[in-house]
Amino acid sequence: MVDGIHFLGIRHHGPGSAKNVKAYLEELEPDIILLEGPPEAEPLLARVLHEQMKPPVALLAYQPDEPRRAVFYPFAEFSPEWQSMCYAVRREVPLRFFDLPLVHHLAFWKEREEQSVNEKSGEEGVCDEIPGETSEAKISGKAVVSAVSELLPVDPFAHLAKAAGYDDPELWWEVNFENRQHNEEVFAAVKEAVSVLREYFPKTDRETLLREAWMRKMIRAAQKEGFKRIAVVCGAWHVPGLEKMPTQKEDNELLKGLPKVKVECTWIPWTYDRLSFRSGYGAGIVSPGWYDHLWHYPDDDGTRWMSKVAALFRTKGMDISVAHVIETVRLAQVAAALRGLPRPSLEEYNDAVTTVMGFGDPILLQVIREALVISDRMGSVPDDVPKVPLLVDVEKLLKRLRLPLTTEVKEFQLDLRKPMDLERSIFFHRLNLLGIKMAHPLRVDGKGTFKEAWSVYYEPEQTLAVIEKAVWGNALTEAVVAYNTHLSKDITSISDLVDLLEQVIPADLPALVEEMTSRLDTLAASTTDVLEMMKTIPGMVNVVRYGSVRNLDYRKVNDMLNAMMARVLAGGVLVCTNVDEDTAAEIMECLVAVDYAIATANQPELTEMWIELVNKIREGQGSHPLLSGYSTRLLRDKNILGYEETAQTLSYYTSPGNTASDTAFWFEGFLKSSGTILLLDDQLWDLVNSWLASLNDDSFMELLPILRRTFSEYSLPERRKLGEKAKGSSSVKRVSIKSGVFNKEDARKVIPLMEQLLGIDGFCEI
Repeated sequence: MVDGIHFLGIRHHGPGSAKNVKAYLEELEPDIILLEGPPEAEPLLARVLHEQMKPPVALLAYQPDEPRRAVFYPFAEFSPEWQSMCYAVRREVPLRFFDLPLVHHLAFWKEREEQSVNEKSGEEGVCDEIPGETSEAKISGKAVVSAVSELLPVDPFAHLAKAAGYDDPELWWEVNFENRQHNEEVFAAVKEAVSVLREYFPKTDRETLLREAWMRKMIRAAQKEGFKRIAVVCGAWHVPGLEKMPTQKEDNELLKGLPKVKVECTWIPWTYDRLSFRSGYGAGIVSPGWYDHLWHYPDDDGTRWMSKVAALFRTKGMDISVAHVIETVRLAQVAAALRGLPRPSLEEYNDAVTTVMGFGDPILLQVIREALVISDRMGSVPDDVPKVPLLVDVEKLLKRLRLPLTTEVKEFQLDLRKPMDLERSIFFHRLNLLGIKMAHPLRVDGKGTFKEAWSVYYEPEQTLAVIEKAVWGNALTEAVVAYNTHLSKDITSISDLVDLLEQVIPADLPALVEEMTSRLDTLAASTTDVLEMMKTIPGMVNVVRYGSVRNLDYRKVNDMLNAMMARVLAGGVLVCTNVDEDTAAEIMECLVAVDYAIATANQPELTEMWIELVNKIREGQGSHPLLSGYSTRLLRDKNILGYEETAQTLSYYTSPGNTASDTAFWFEGFLKSSGTILLLDDQLWDLVNSWLASLNDDSFMELLPILRRTFSEYSLPERRKLGEKAKGSSSVKRVSIKSGVFNKEDARKVIPLMEQLLGIDGFCEI
């Protein structure tokens, strides 16, 4: 204590520190509490004891004009800061956040970003200093740069743990603070230890110096207002810097001319997963679930904890008895005694679980870690906390659609014929269109268009994503339309625009679709890139097809589709003429996608134009052999090209006037993804086999790499069967339409049933 000022150096998340702070405040009964935190958040303190406020929660502070520039201040029930806030509100004691205001913090962040951009672009020249690492001497005007080795790492207690012989600072802290039964003078001990650390590491970064100068300014202000018992609750590292006060003039000089930006704050739910180190939160802890247990059951001898472990294992189908629990607790206690500990820590319990319940296999610890050591707990905040209108609208929709936010991954199987499922689907699609990744689409088995599957879970960053998009509208529908209208106006590629339109259609936004359709019409009319138009056709087919499922009218898109197909027909052959191997491969992938799309569309006009184009590519004199071969295959698969015509085309490409590479490319296109057809179609097999057998040694060696590439696309069973067939020992049974085994009358009997199953009439003929 210094002049009525009581310094309580804490660790930001720990039941030991929280318990000590709570006990100290109740004994001291301070006139005012100065708590490390953002002053801008003080108006939110009144909601700490609200019945809907359930930790873990976080203060979210952000820059309204640039919401991506934001910071989180998480709190758990076992956080010393949370207990300080609860005490102050409950006892009606003034509490002030006395850290450097965020209006300056975020301004520094902005300056660092601008400096980084300038350095990358070379505008600032060569920097002789280490950014962000400045000594006290430099702040006062002397240009002294701190060496990296002189600056303290993030966790100061790691050095104390190492000095005490611990490799794990978490374990050292738990043994000396969390499991400690008698905590008299604990704050004095922490201050003494940190003072030694700060002497050993004298250099401090600029931002820490500014923060401590502001904290001292706030302490002086509290003294001037006449408060006699001032409780200062801050990170242990700051205590020596606050206790030894320089003159007020020195601090004022240090704080002069700080940059500012506008800042807003609110409460948001947080999760234990985000409180852990693995989430990347710098002041996190390894085991928030375990700390929660220690906070609520400080006198537990291990029985309650191991009962939780046993119950968890039983839900996983493991046979865990009471005897297992008893033996595990006993072994943990014995291990703690052998290690000179007053009581078992989490490490002793984990070792005991591995030995007794896992029979020496530590794999069970992973189950415990996820469910208990970290835990999936998620907090809640009052409905009346300050929120942007868009966030309020999203939360209302979540409640109406019965979609509770949890950290547990939930999967939803939606049937779009049901009103509730359809509304959920629309909501998920709208969130994704706005860049809010709360719901992730999953693959659905089968080809039905009335089914969707989604994986839904909550992350605190999603709240920030909603705030970022609030500039586009106050309601979800309004924001999605405005944001995607903006995106569509910047798109110059018709294929990119169609991709976006495909995403928009399931979101049920007719006005946006109309806007994007008009934009698409304009782009389609001005484009001259036939390959680009070809890439667009599959997406447009999906638009028309999916629109029919959603009972939407996309006749205008369908008209554009037919017009685009006609333009592709007019210029498609030229695209396939005189191109190199890579371009031909790209075009062939387009042909594959378009062929599937046209078959899906099932429109006679489109099919007729497509077949005409494919035939022109096959007959084109300058068409790349790869594309000619694939076109021949397509026409043969559709029974448009007979055996004799196919043989004539093959004969042309295998004639002496063509190079061996042209012949190989033609076969590569002709045999693409046709391993099964090659097995079952004797005529096709005879064509290929006869050609290969006619090659001389030099030609075969020249073609071998391309042939290997072609056949490597076939599955392993297909390649094995082809090898057996080449040896003449194939076990594949084939039925020829000319064989006496085939009976037309028997085959005709199943046609009515096939037509009924396929929903077609008069299509099958023999």
